[in-house]
Amino acid sequence: MPEMQKAGLSLGNVSAGYGATVVLEDLSFDLAAGEKLSIIGRNGVGKTTLLATIMGLTRLHAGRIGLGDRDIAALRPNRRAQAGIGFVPQQREIFPSLTVEENLLVGLRPGAWTLERIYELFPRLQQRRANMGNQLSGGEQQMLAFGRALLTNPRVLLLDEPFEGLAPVIVEQLFHALLRLRDEGGLSIIMVEQHAKLALAFAPRTMVMSRGRIAFDGASRSLIDDPARLDALCGIGGGGLH
Repeated sequence: MPEMQKAGLSLGNVSAGYGATVVLEDLSFDLAAGEKLSIIGRNGVGKTTLLATIMGLTRLHAGRIGLGDRDIAALRPNRRAQAGIGFVPQQREIFPSLTVEENLLVGLRPGAWTLERIYELFPRLQQRRANMGNQLSGGEQQMLAFGRALLTNPRVLLLDEPFEGLAPVIVEQLFHALLRLRDEGGLSIIMVEQHAKLALAFAPRTMVMSRGRIAFDGASRSLIDDPARLDALCGIGGGGLH
């Protein structure tokens, strides 16, 4: 389809969920090649389900999912990864019985991202490269999850609440690494994040989800400049975001 050719990623009229339960309803958006998008919203509105659906981890009830000019809706998750989608899940899913370096090399595919480049981005991983996955702190595990996803050399990188449960100093380190990825261009990134300030600062475009639908899709600056609108969309005054 022509619109799929123009976009790095394209969702058209997607309804998806778990078993018979529909979480996402008639959801559509395009993400251009190299574009960055933050997704925010209250808990339980479908943000994580959206990333899981792009990755092929939910039941697609209706709609299409395109990556470049290819329809990937029928592909299994491993085939979507091979097609160019990288995923950093909330749970990180580090292999505890493998070393840091072995974890990194599990999904290595040829491309611009190499082991040396990951170690340059995250020097701590190089220092810990011989340690087992279960010997790492939460922050080190998140760096490892980032690095492993990048070594698949994806076209689109999905990040599910990458800063959750991390100490502020680790959040700052990871955020600076993400800003480097953003500013280098080339890689499309979708980040689901509960820290609204970080989400809005990261991507020029922000999507707000509500009850499985898109309540807002536009310039992050417009929400930064209008806190009352952001509060109305996300309920940040009630603690939904911070």
